[in-house]
Amino acid sequence: MSTAAPSSHSDWLHSPGFDLGLILGVLALALTLGAVAFADPALFGWVLFFDLWLLAYPHVASTYTRVAFDRHSARKHWFLLTALPPLVLLATGAAAFLGGVLVLNTIYYYWQSWHYTRQSYGIARTYRRVGGADPGGRDWLGDSIVFGFPLWGVLHRASQQSPTFYETPLWSPQVPRAAVIVVGILALLALATWTLRQLRLVRLGPPAGTGHALFILSHVIITTVSYLVISDITRGWLFINIWHNAQYLLFVWAVNARRFRGGIDPTRPFLSRLCQPEHALRYALVCASLGIGFYWLLGQATGRGAWQVLPLVLVFHQAVNFHHYLVDAVIWRSPRPRRA
Repeated sequence: MSTAAPSSHSDWLHSPGFDLGLILGVLALALTLGAVAFADPALFGWVLFFDLWLLAYPHVASTYTRVAFDRHSARKHWFLLTALPPLVLLATGAAAFLGGVLVLNTIYYYWQSWHYTRQSYGIARTYRRVGGADPGGRDWLGDSIVFGFPLWGVLHRASQQSPTFYETPLWSPQVPRAAVIVVGILALLALATWTLRQLRLVRLGPPAGTGHALFILSHVIITTVSYLVISDITRGWLFINIWHNAQYLLFVWAVNARRFRGGIDPTRPFLSRLCQPEHALRYALVCASLGIGFYWLLGQATGRGAWQVLPLVLVFHQAVNFHHYLVDAVIWRSPRPRRA
């Protein structure tokens, strides 16, 4: 994800208090709930229930505030909203028919890991832009950390050759431990070099880009815990999934709030009113209601149906997930600058 460069420079996307909640508060929430589920297996189901119904499903709904909450956006993204869903459902059903749960589970786990990483990359770039960095420039060192640590973690998971994920079969490519060690060393070297750069900037005076630096560190912490510290693949996944879902909800609201900070847009009255700071709770309730309502209806409509290979509910749920990944990959791309 990434957003267009803002008109004014600040270390924060919305405000210091909000952004610290987005970065540090969400990290603390994910680490706390993940630790509770890890320490007491009896509470794992409750934490997962909270994550799915109050974070995951609303976070999917919040995606569509960018494409479907006003006529202009719906017309612009008509393909994503009308033509793409049946295509994704067809492809998901074909994958399930040919490979069963193993194929769906494998696609889901590794594609979602990439989805997490792309979100971190987009948010990091956004913080660089609000901090006044050149919109066309790249922070190669920061980007190497954003991509390097998840790559290290995913290769580590593959090398473990876990046969299941959420008690369903999972396939992983054969990855030698030497490759995991090499990637890990490179990721740690990038982090060490980046840390020295940040300390040098601090010595030169109050550095810009505090939000960007804090976000990079939060990304490193949650990725390390989820993929490298926690030995169990399922429990490790829960840490980063909570982090991803809660962070996405707050980030999308903040981007929408910046978009309509001038007040109500008469061409988008519903969305622009919903994204005013005084209506933040109402915005959250709308996303929660849409997400929970949609998934509840989906479960009711497909939960009792059975297929020769696996329940229809799994096919439809994964199709929704995959559609969300594709939509998210499209709507957060920055427009390319036109040539003079």
